[in-house]
Amino acid sequence: MRRHGRGPVLPAAPDRAVNFRSNRMNDAIAGRLALGQHLAHEAGRLALAAFRNPALRVDSKGPGDVVSEADLAIEKMVRAAVLDAYPEDGVIGEEFGGAASADGFTWLIDPVDGTVNFARKLSYFCISIALLKDGGPIAAWVLDPVLDELFSADAEGNAFLNGAPMRCASPSDFAEAVVGLGFSPRHQNDLGGIIVARLFEAGAENRRLGAGALSLAHVAAGRLDAYVEPHMNAWDAVGGLYIASCAGAVIIDYVSMDGLRHGAPAYAAAPVISDQLLGLLPAPFSGSPLLRQK
Repeated sequence: MRRHGRGPVLPAAPDRAVNFRSNRMNDAIAGRLALGQHLAHEAGRLALAAFRNPALRVDSKGPGDVVSEADLAIEKMVRAAVLDAYPEDGVIGEEFGGAASADGFTWLIDPVDGTVNFARKLSYFCISIALLKDGGPIAAWVLDPVLDELFSADAEGNAFLNGAPMRCASPSDFAEAVVGLGFSPRHQNDLGGIIVARLFEAGAENRRLGAGALSLAHVAAGRLDAYVEPHMNAWDAVGGLYIASCAGAVIIDYVSMDGLRHGAPAYAAAPVISDQLLGLLPAPFSGSPLLRQK
């Protein structure tokens, strides 16, 4: 028997019903977690084959933005597999759009994050898949196909690299920090120069590597001490931010900033340098934005 908050003591039968519903939900999550990991590896296999194909077709979507035939094929494959297994789930992808489900499960897919690198045979790119429940992330997978590294986080808030637990870095001094950066035409043109100049003045290194989701995963693994991008789309940002948060990084609460619909700033940093880094960054990064720390 158990006591229900302000109500009366409830008999055992309703407890069994509650446990049954809980078990069904756990099964629903477990099945999706297994599918997500499988699809990350399948997408990586397709991406790696396309990366090695000298005849890969690449088209322009606009200045600094390209799409390859692999992007389209991988997203179609992942969408079809998700909707075949869970037709009630929402799906949002970079190439074919979609909408989040306010109640229930939603998948975010970036079939190749870092397509400019991918198209130029530069090996810094990844596949990013995130799973949301009722609008919030509960699992994510970022796969580097070239190095065969899977960065992931589960529904219990644990972060892994190829199945082994991982944690973000703890640099002893801000001047030792290496900060990943990302920029796009979706924000003011001079913002990049401002951020780079302030980091340089503070003595920190910076890297602009060209795949935000993979850079966020590298924050989780301690290879970068932070990652900052003034605006990221949801399929790029949510998975890597969730993994970084589960690995102990301080992040901006992207979802509560309406990032699923409109995109939002992306920020993840080792806790020991986060306050100083935020103090250097111009709005919307300066001051005390919506932060959570795990």
